[in-house]
Amino acid sequence: MSGVLKFISGGLSTLFGFALMATFGIGGLYWLWMAIQFGSFWMFVLGVFPLTAMLCAPIGMWSLLFGVPHWILNLFVL
Repeated sequence: MSGVLKFISGGLSTLFGFALMATFGIGGLYWLWMAIQFGSFWMFVLGVFPLTAMLCAPIGMWSLLFGVPHWILNLFVL
C-alpha cells in the first residue's frame, strides 16, 4: 500500500512542478506582452531582469487569468 501512495505523491509533485514551470513561463511572457501593449519601458525592464522577473511572472499569470490589477495600471501606465 505504501508503494501506491509513493507513486501517487510522486506523480502529483511532478504535475505540480510542471504547472509551476508553466506558470512562470506563460506568466513571464504575458507580463512582457503587457509591457509592450502599455508602452511601459520600466515594466519591460522589470520583466527581463532575472531577480524581478521571478516576481513579475506570477503577476502576469494572475493578469492573464483574472485581468490586470489596478495597481499595475496605476504604477506603470497612468
